[in-house]
Amino acid sequence: MNKNIHMAIAEKVEEIKDDVINTRRHLHMYPELPGEEKETSRLVAERLEALGLDVRTNIGGYGVVGILKGGKLGATIAWRADMDACAIQEENDKPYKSRIKGVMHACGHDAHTAIALGMAETLSSVKDDLCGTVKFIFQPFEEGTEGAMRMIKDGVLENPRPIAIYGLHQGSLGADQSYMESGAVNIHYGTALFGLDRLDINIKAVKPKFNSWAEQERFIYKISRINNYNIKQAERDIHKIIDFKILKKEGNDETGEIRIQAQFRYAMQEYRDEIRNELAGIIDEYIKQSKSDVTVNYVKSIPPVYNDETECKEAELILRELIGDNVIPILEEVPPHGIDDFACFQNELSGLFFFLGSANLEKGIKAWNHTPGFDIEEDCLAFGVKTMASFLVEVLYSKSSTGKWPN
Repeated sequence: MNKNIHMAIAEKVEEIKDDVINTRRHLHMYPELPGEEKETSRLVAERLEALGLDVRTNIGGYGVVGILKGGKLGATIAWRADMDACAIQEENDKPYKSRIKGVMHACGHDAHTAIALGMAETLSSVKDDLCGTVKFIFQPFEEGTEGAMRMIKDGVLENPRPIAIYGLHQGSLGADQSYMESGAVNIHYGTALFGLDRLDINIKAVKPKFNSWAEQERFIYKISRINNYNIKQAERDIHKIIDFKILKKEGNDETGEIRIQAQFRYAMQEYRDEIRNELAGIIDEYIKQSKSDVTVNYVKSIPPVYNDETECKEAELILRELIGDNVIPILEEVPPHGIDDFACFQNELSGLFFFLGSANLEKGIKAWNHTPGFDIEEDCLAFGVKTMASFLVEVLYSKSSTGKWPN
């Protein structure tokens, strides 16, 4: 490891840590809903331009990209941060609480954006010694899981195309359901977040004066059986279907029409089609028994966030050199049930998704994401900037040392 560059990174982070906190607080006070991140996007673009980065805006909506070229030839990698907030009324009584009624950064995307801006500034200060290029991707519309694909369709991964992408999610609750305090980084080997399929099921009975309520309950019982489906190739319990939910159901006794909105989660992308086939078999059985017409429309499919084991091991070695035992590998525990469309980037590139601790039990900072009382221990911001900036330096050096990277 180049200790001099890591020392310079640490000094720079110490210099800017208050600004990183203030940036996060400003974003927290003025949150913007998915697809409405106009002012957040403007702030990000202005900060990146002030650093001298090549800045591109309005990618996939209000997405922003900042390209930092190092002083030495090397590979291109990407860092992704999401920017949008949630439709939640904040209940915290803090000076930086949300000033927008009914909107709150309850998932920590304000922290993700502030950390990424801090990383861009920190790495800019050592760019003469940096091998290769870092492409900072600031994504809109993560809540609702549409932003990543919108940016990809707009060419965010081209000119230049990274060979890998990285990102993080802060949180107070770790993958093993224990509290994850500030100063820790989790690497979840394998599935880090579940995939999600959302579907509409429409039923039209052929019988007159059809009793939709009874038939509906019968059908729901049938499809609930998929919760017991265990994919045969799976070796660990996380590969079971653990969460099939009916989100909404409507029926009409006169017409015999039923509309059901449902979703299911899965741990491995290659098993999704098997799950769909299992569901199709249950529906076919129901059709034969009820003589009803049934149509199924999959309206959304987000793959799991999956961390390759080999890359996890390489990252863990780097992080152990940087932060010692503060890097915590997660090997067997069931991952959080949340989803993140960072997975869409991983479908295009290799890369890893980390979890950054943001709880402080002594201060009582431990509320879950997506709750009105959510907050973070702000010490995690500078820690995240320093740790991940140094990590990217080492990744670039490692990937650039082979001399085999795309132009």
